[in-house]
Amino acid sequence: MPITSKLRKHHAVQVQWDARAYCCRLRKRNFGLQEDFKASMLQSFPPIELSRYILPAYAARGGVITNPFVVTDIKDCVILWFLPGVFTAGRQDAIRKATDYLKSALSKPKQATGWHTDSAEDLVRATPSLRRWDGPVQEWLHDSKTSFKLVDALLAAVHPKLYRRSSAVCKQLLADEEIANLHKLIKAWPTVFTAISFMHNRETPFHCDSKSAPQWYDLFLSIGSYTNAILELPALSIRARYMPGTAALFSGLLLRHGVSTVNQGDHIGYVFYMRPSVFHFTSTSLGKWVEYTETST
Repeated sequence: MPITSKLRKHHAVQVQWDARAYCCRLRKRNFGLQEDFKASMLQSFPPIELSRYILPAYAARGGVITNPFVVTDIKDCVILWFLPGVFTAGRQDAIRKATDYLKSALSKPKQATGWHTDSAEDLVRATPSLRRWDGPVQEWLHDSKTSFKLVDALLAAVHPKLYRRSSAVCKQLLADEEIANLHKLIKAWPTVFTAISFMHNRETPFHCDSKSAPQWYDLFLSIGSYTNAILELPALSIRARYMPGTAALFSGLLLRHGVSTVNQGDHIGYVFYMRPSVFHFTSTSLGKWVEYTETST
C-alpha cells in the first residue's frame, strides 16, 4: 500500500495549546526543580483527553492506543505522527538483514552514525562508526538504500519543506571542497537525515534530545519479532503500542519520550534525525513548523 494511503487512515487529535509557546517555556526549565517544573508545564499545557480518542475495543488495555493518529497544536502545527504498520513485514526483514552488518561493526549496543560539526574547527565530521566504513558498515549502507529511501518518502509526505531543505544540505556538502575527504561517504549515505541511531533490545528511559529542532521531525522506527512495547509521551499523556513496523515522527527535543523494554523476541529500534549544526555549516535555515493542511494527505 502506498505511504500516502497509509497516512490517510488516522485519527486527528488536537491539544489546546501553542507548540511554540510550549517550546519557549521548556527552554526556561530549572533543572534543580524538575518535579515542580513538570507540574507547572502540565498545568499550563494540559495533555490530551485520551478517552475521546481511544476506540472502545482498546479501552480495557490500560489506555494504550493502537490505531494511527496525528497530533496538532491549537494553531494546526503537527507535533506528532504515529503510524503503526507503515513498514511491511517484508521491508522489516530487509532492514533486519542489513542491520546484521551494523551489529558486527559497532562495539556498543547503542550507536549513532552520520554527520556532525566539530565545534573547534567548525567543519563537518563523520562519526567514528562511519570512519570505519569499509566492510560491514559499507554493506549496511548499501543494503539499506531502498529501505531508507522509504524513510525519506515518509518524511517528504508529512514534512515536505524539511525534506527539501535537508536534500539541499546534502548537495551543498558535496559541493564544499573543504570537506572533499568526506564526499565519498556522503554520496553513499542513503537518506536525507544526517544521523541515525541504532538500538537493539534496549529500554529507552524518558529523555529529550538536545541536538534537534522543535519544528523538525525525528523518525522513530521499530522492527523485530517481539510482541509488546510501549512508546510513551508524558507531555501528551500518550501511551501507544509500539509494534513492529511502526513509525513515529516528532521532535525529540520538543516531546520527552521513552520506550519500554520487551520481555520476549527481538527488538530493533532506529532513530533518524538531523543536526542543526550541519544546517548552520551550509548556511541553511532550520525552516518553519509544518501545518496539518500542508501535508500531502
